[in-house]
Amino acid sequence: MSILDARPRSDNIKLELAMGFWSFIGKATLATAKVTGKVAWGTTKVSTKVAIGTTAVVAKAVYDNREGIARIAGTAAVLTGKAAVGGVKLAGNAVVAAVENPGKAVVVAAAAAATGGLAYAAAPAIGAVASAAGLGVAGGTLSGAAATSAGLAALGGGSLASGGLGMAGGSALVAGAGALGGGAVAGAFTADNQKLPK
Repeated sequence: MSILDARPRSDNIKLELAMGFWSFIGKATLATAKVTGKVAWGTTKVSTKVAIGTTAVVAKAVYDNREGIARIAGTAAVLTGKAAVGGVKLAGNAVVAAVENPGKAVVVAAAAAATGGLAYAAAPAIGAVASAAGLGVAGGTLSGAAATSAGLAALGGGSLASGGLGMAGGSALVAGAGALGGGAVAGAFTADNQKLPK
């Protein structure tokens, strides 16, 4: 005699229904797991084929255009070399000019230092003007310290968070421009072949 035979008929029906229900849930769960596994495996195979296909397309494009790529790389190397040589020539010419005209070199350096310092001191005001002119975040709508910060950050190529040099970069740009301008003006108005006083 089984457990089902010893119980009243209504209890047996309830037990059979419960067992049938849980059997159904188990089979449904197993079927869902099988389908999910097959879908995941199919997705993995498709993703792998797409990745392999993309790699093959890129490799073929590089191979087909290898001569053009080599020409571009060669041209870039030549231009970089020429720029480096030009920079060395400029530096050499500046040294020669300073040796031949020491008095003028001192005047130009002093003027550059003075105007660079003044420009750096004026950088906050220049930043505020830049912001009022519409540069930077919410340019033209800010005032006070916010306008100064936004204007200097805009001159510095954007905020540090956005990959720019921020306010420090803007201040350095203003100071550098002031020094360059002051040095250029002093160089233009100072005669050549000035000797240093003894």
